[in-house]
Amino acid sequence: MNRIDNIYEKIIDKQNLYRAAALAQRTRRYKPTSADFNFKLEQEIESLYNELSSRTYRHGRYRQFTIYEPKKRMIAAAPFRDRVVHHAVHDIIEPAIDPSFIYDSYACRRGKGTHKAIDRAQSFLRANNFCLHGDIRKYFPSIDHHVLKSLVRKKIEDKSLLWLLDELIDSALFLKGGLPIGNLTSQFFANLYLNELDRFVKHELRMRYYIRYMDDFLIFSSAKAPLIRAKNILRKFLRECLCLRLHEGKSQIYKTATGIKFLGFRLYNNFRRLSTQNIRFFRKRLRSYEALFMLGEMTQCRLRDSVRSWVAHSSCADTHGLRIRILNELFERNAPFGYLLKDVLMTQTLLPASVDMDREAFVYKAGYVR
Repeated sequence: MNRIDNIYEKIIDKQNLYRAAALAQRTRRYKPTSADFNFKLEQEIESLYNELSSRTYRHGRYRQFTIYEPKKRMIAAAPFRDRVVHHAVHDIIEPAIDPSFIYDSYACRRGKGTHKAIDRAQSFLRANNFCLHGDIRKYFPSIDHHVLKSLVRKKIEDKSLLWLLDELIDSALFLKGGLPIGNLTSQFFANLYLNELDRFVKHELRMRYYIRYMDDFLIFSSAKAPLIRAKNILRKFLRECLCLRLHEGKSQIYKTATGIKFLGFRLYNNFRRLSTQNIRFFRKRLRSYEALFMLGEMTQCRLRDSVRSWVAHSSCADTHGLRIRILNELFERNAPFGYLLKDVLMTQTLLPASVDMDREAFVYKAGYVR
């Protein structure tokens, strides 16, 4: 594809900034930072426009905190006005660059997402005897800024936009490299970074059955030997070209007949199971919901919506029996609470297909700011 040029004016256009502010406020409308920004909306947009036009914009300081589920992660939350800039940039450049990504890259892309990745992986599993499950060690903290900037310059020619992207990339130098988990642009940059891996696997190694969801990837083959060779080559490619390391403990070759763990599911030829870790976390979360609800700190609407989201996700696997067991546990522990969630846990209907699940899931993740 030709390198993108003359696009900066679209990004800093005031209508785009207003639209970005509205997107950044979703799920955060009544938080103090977004409420303050919205109270002075015209003044804030005018200020951002002037700073971006004159290239005097500087990213603010991040707020850091740690989450512990599904595993320990350090989150760096940008100030709200900077989140507006991240949205303004992402929503213009993402549609222009996304077509250059391979079909079987599924994270944080419109029309893709976890469930479609699971469907595709299971179809590859049925056609092959072996699978290499690859994982990148500490992916986001390991992304090299110099490599990322060089990859960005392969796609973009606009000098003003490159200045702004450099500012966003270098905004978290306190991390000593890497990208902060929590930025909308971080997910896009992370996809762009591993697009090099995608193209190498597809065009250099010529592996037909390949799928990636962020730093989690699968390569399928009818024989084990090609996967052993591919793993050795990829270890060197990642280290020398992308400054990344395979997670040796998680990057293993498996027989597809024994099932493959992927994105919180275990896939078999004709059925799927939800991972034990996911079930354990949901049971723990449900107990906390129960406590908050009984104390009046969680509304019935929010409770049901939270449980409905898990049901929609878990229904991608064969979990009807599991949900019956969870409901029975609730009845034994707190019958009124169980009756409140009975219809939600037993529903067979997923969320509407029109909902962009992957984007909505990321809005939730990018909304780690509490």
